[in-house]
Order: sequence, then structure tokens, then C-alpha cells
Amino acid sequence: MSKAIRFFVFIFLAATAASAWSQLTDTTVATNRAVVPPGTDWTEIFVTCPTGLVALSGGVDTNDFTQIEVTTLAPTFAGAQLASQLEGTRSAADGWIARVKNYDATAHPVTLMAVCASLPGVVVNISSGGVSGGTVAAAGTGTAFTNCPVGYSAVGGGVDDSSPATMKISALAPTFQSQFLIERPAGQNPAPTGWSGSIRSEGAAGQMKVAAVCAQLSGVFSESTGPFNIPEGGVSGLSAQCPSGSVLLSGGIDSNEVRRNAIAVSTVMFGSQFPADRPVGTYSGATGWYGIFYNYGPGMTTGAVAAVCALSSPNVVFVYEFYNTNLRHFFRTANAAEANGIDHGSAGAGWVRTGDDFLAYLAQSNSPGFDVCRFYTPGANSHFYTAFQSECDSLKSPNSGWMYEGLSFRIQLPSGSTCPAGTKPVYRLYNNRFQFNDSNHRFTTIQSEVQSLQAQGWTYEGVAFCAIAS
Repeated sequence: MSKAIRFFVFIFLAATAASAWSQLTDTTVATNRAVVPPGTDWTEIFVTCPTGLVALSGGVDTNDFTQIEVTTLAPTFAGAQLASQLEGTRSAADGWIARVKNYDATAHPVTLMAVCASLPGVVVNISSGGVSGGTVAAAGTGTAFTNCPVGYSAVGGGVDDSSPATMKISALAPTFQSQFLIERPAGQNPAPTGWSGSIRSEGAAGQMKVAAVCAQLSGVFSESTGPFNIPEGGVSGLSAQCPSGSVLLSGGIDSNEVRRNAIAVSTVMFGSQFPADRPVGTYSGATGWYGIFYNYGPGMTTGAVAAVCALSSPNVVFVYEFYNTNLRHFFRTANAAEANGIDHGSAGAGWVRTGDDFLAYLAQSNSPGFDVCRFYTPGANSHFYTAFQSECDSLKSPNSGWMYEGLSFRIQLPSGSTCPAGTKPVYRLYNNRFQFNDSNHRFTTIQSEVQSLQAQGWTYEGVAFCAIAS
């Protein structure tokens, strides 16, 4: 892609895509409960979202997780199950189903939940895959995944299978382009682009279907536990929490060894409380996601849990950072649709997320700080950002070599190099490549990156902004 074409892609996205994106301030968690008898059969549990709400995700919880395993956890559509749906894109779900098996000699209660929201334009992408046959001692397996349409984030997902008597879910988690959750680092990660499901099969071969619930929702991101160990013949789990100022959409649990693990719990959390500890009903204020695996062995395996979250304030935005491995340039955008488009190749090849995102305010909102001007220079194919009015006015000059693209976000400024309480510094560096027509600035919150870039010949230009401390 030429430099000129790449420039117009950015302008088009910034000018047109933002208006389609929605904002959530909370979700509603609807729950249902069944007492699961012992035996070799399975028990079905259904839950439906309140009227007018769509289902974003679903989970299952029990206090008896050493005895319960999940064989299905999937969206439903006016009572119709995922297994009966055609592949491709369809309208939103309105409920969730779980099938569970009880391996104990006594009955145990299991709670099913659906995370519901008033959110327009939600679609569900569905894909299928084969599952090989196996036995308890030598299990078969199957994995399928599906991606959301361009311009959408994955906000939930589910998996259904053709033989709930012998097939157990061994992973059900968000994906990030071609990367699985188990491969992502601990901490904050970008918005998921799809969903994956895996099956451990202890019987005949069959089929599975995976659904990704997709939405045009602003400020979506994920929080991952990173890998944790699961002992052979034992259970282990962790929780991932959405930070203050965000709302929980969904979560997932993934494994490095889908043939050996089975999900016992994959559930929303309310602070430190679980749905299994609450009466059946509808609740708001979910804060995180918890998952537990059982490991059939041999040997230790690893798992990871993620919570998928979205910013809850309409005036707070993520400022995402990208790096182009071909140009060796950094780029930032506060436009969620533009970021999503870059993920899907709309700005050309080589763009990857760095994960060094920060929080700021919506431009022209009644929020602390100053609006940030965004500029582009076609010569170096590079962007620049400033909240200093004098610098903004200077670069708007027709002879500056920079093209004004509008206001990007709003942010507080430092006093000297000191940021106000409740904020953190964003450092500015310059690559010193003007003579090569290759100028680029980086704005980073990571102090160690300052020293690293200086060692590569970049000039440190001080604290540029003061981002909201998350």
C-alpha cells in the first residue's frame, strides 16, 4: 500500500466509523439453577435474558467443582440451540444453555448465568469443526474457532457438540487474530477478534459448533491471568478482574493441552462473590471472570482465564498504540473502530499492537485537561499529537508539512515533568530521522522503553501527557 493510500484509510476510518459504535455502562446477569443428579447422563439448564436484552455471554458455576464437568455452554436463540444453527452470521442470542455431568454419588446444585445487555447491532458468527473419537484413557479432541466481522469486537462466545454424554469442553475462550488466550501475556490485552472452543472426547467421533458474539462497542479490552499450572488428577483455577471504570462483558478459560483438561467452572464474579452463592435472579455489577480446570493427565498442564471488559464512562477512551514492523513507526488512535480496522489490515501490512495503551478523555468532553490535535505528514508517513495550543497552531500552518486530522482525545498536562494525582506520565521520544524523510514520534507510558529507545538513537523530549491512572 502506498503512503498516500494509507493516509486516506486512516482519515476515512476516523471520520466515519466512530458513530456506529455503542457504549455500555453496565450489564445484567440472569441466573438459573438446577440440582444435578448423579449418573452417566447429563443435565440441561437454560436461562433467558430479560425482555429487550440480548445475551453477550454465559457461564456455569458450582461449589462442587471437583465433581462437575461441563459438556455444553452455548447461546440459544428463542429456545433454539447452537447445534441447530447454520454456519455464518446471524442475529443476537437471547439466552444460554449448559449441559453438565455429575461424577459424584450424590446430587449437586449448578448455576447457569447469561450476561445480558441493551446493545443494538449484536451479531453471532458460527463455525463448526470435527471431533475425533476416543476413550477416557486415550481421549479424542476437536477445536474450532470463528472470527467477528471487520469492525466488530468479540464480546462473548460458546460451544455446543453432538454428543454431550461423552464430549467435555476443554477450552472456551477469546482469540486475538490468530492467537489463542493461552498464548497471551498476563495483564491487559486488546479487544478479542473471535472465539475458540475445544472438546475432550471420550466416545464416538462427532461435530462441534463455536459461536462468537460480536458487537460494535467502544473501549473493549481483555484482562488475562496468564498461564497457571493444573496438577495431574487435580483442579486449579484463577480469576481475572475488570479494572475500576469498566464493565464486564464475558470471560473465558483456555488450556495448552485440550486433550487432557475439562472445564468444571467458567463463571462471572461479583467482587469476591460467585453466582452459586446467590439466590436465582438478575444482578448488575459483575466485576470479573473465574475458571477452574480438571486435569486428567498424564503430567501437569497449564490454563489461563480472561475477563472481557469495556469502559463504562462515555467520556473515557483508550488510546491504542500500534507498531509497524516494516516502517518501524509507532502510531496511536483513540478511535476504537479505526483500531479494529488496523487489526484487520485496513492500514496495510505490518501493524501490530504493542499493548502500551493508556486511558484519556473523549475529545471536546467536559473533562479535565486539554484536547489533543492529531497531525499526519505524508512525506514520512507518520503521525504526531500535541495538546499544547501553540504547537497545534504552528503545525496547522500550510507550510509546516503536516496535515491536521482533527482532535483525537482529551488529556491532562504535566507541570514540568510532574503529573497530577490520579494520572501517570506519557513520555515523548523522537527518532531523529528527519534527514531520511522518516520522522516518527513515540508516546509511551513504559519508562524502560525510554531508556531502550534512547539506546537506539531516539531523543527523549519529556513528559507529553498525563494519562488516567487505571
